[in-house]
Amino acid sequence: MKFKNMLKYSALLWILTAATAGAQEEIFSNGIETGIGARAIGMGGAYSAVGEDYSASFWNPAALAQIRRFELTGGLSHLSRQNDASFSNALVESDGSFTKLTDLGIVYPVPTYRGSLVFAFGYNRIRSYDANMEFSFFDPTPGDSVDFKWREQELGSMNFWNASAAADVSPNLSVGMGMNFWSGGNDYSFSRREMDIHNIWNEDEWRLDQSINSSFSAFNISLGALFRVNNQVRLAATLFTPKTITINEDWSEKELITDDTGFTEIGADDGGDFEYKLRTPFTFSLGAAYNLAGLMVSGQMEFNDWKQLRYESEPPVAETTREQANDLIHENYRSTTRLRLGAEFTLPGVGTQIRAGYFLDPSIYADADSDSDRKIYSLGLGFLLDKQLKLDVAYTFGDWKQNSLNPFGDDANGRVASLAEDVTYKKIFATLSYRL
Repeated sequence: MKFKNMLKYSALLWILTAATAGAQEEIFSNGIETGIGARAIGMGGAYSAVGEDYSASFWNPAALAQIRRFELTGGLSHLSRQNDASFSNALVESDGSFTKLTDLGIVYPVPTYRGSLVFAFGYNRIRSYDANMEFSFFDPTPGDSVDFKWREQELGSMNFWNASAAADVSPNLSVGMGMNFWSGGNDYSFSRREMDIHNIWNEDEWRLDQSINSSFSAFNISLGALFRVNNQVRLAATLFTPKTITINEDWSEKELITDDTGFTEIGADDGGDFEYKLRTPFTFSLGAAYNLAGLMVSGQMEFNDWKQLRYESEPPVAETTREQANDLIHENYRSTTRLRLGAEFTLPGVGTQIRAGYFLDPSIYADADSDSDRKIYSLGLGFLLDKQLKLDVAYTFGDWKQNSLNPFGDDANGRVASLAEDVTYKKIFATLSYRL
């Protein structure tokens, strides 16, 4: 049985190797950026030209100008995630479920003689990093004959506190601005085990536990415009300025060896911390909505040039300069256009809305194929419980593939040279709004 220590990877080291090693994705591509608000999510997030509730503070702050009543809102989500990892004829299924608060917000329209002036403030959880993977493999090769098990767990989210304002500058044009204070964290753990299930070796089990706990903070500004062409057609544009994210990482690894007598010896036991900065590119978004006889259809495109992602400090990678790291990003990343489509139909006389949507989230890696793109479908309902209270629910679902080369490092000795993961995603959102 061969025991080797794994190289110490930080979460952002995997940025630099993802295109070739296909290992852990990083904070800009990992997880799904569903946004906030069950109504918006039920329409696939095609909401920048709709935005008739608190969630407009995220999708397009200018759309807040349409709100005429004081609003309090809060939302929850429940994620169910299945990862089917396979290599050759081996297949291991791993399930995970996670329930979290998604948003809390307040909207205050200032009374005006004409036009509109609206302020909003709240907390939003827009991207979840919750993930899971398990894989096992028995190597019958003489001289090994051990059972290998790998387990990956990830918990965390990207959040922001938002303060927004919107106003009508003409009868048909609204503008808005949001100040976004970003925060969040990602707790990543990975365990590797080799077990002598046939009692051939003196060691009964070898185990290596590794973890990376990351926290990040940033600030940026969002600018939006909403133009009402007529009573049926609206056009929207938004701009998110770059944000310089300060990332703090604490990493650790511990090696445990248990012999046949049950005695456990501690091998490698190491850890440390590091701080660095990443600057994101501009984000541009265009949207449109058409409303006729109770049916609203909407669409939205969001452009990001990930080649412009840059380290603003030395990267957390040994013997790699900032310039080298930025060159690797430029070579291995690409620009992407997220696509969102949605529809909503209001049932006459009953205060109920039916919704459906589609969200295409392309991979940010230059060599990725279409199977790696996340395609998320959504269904939603809206219920007017009384004159002040409204409940919106949304159900999203999708699946995609992740293919990794040398996923478990050199200590796997080529036993698992590649790994295919089929991820099935299901998530329910609920938002309750109170208006005066």
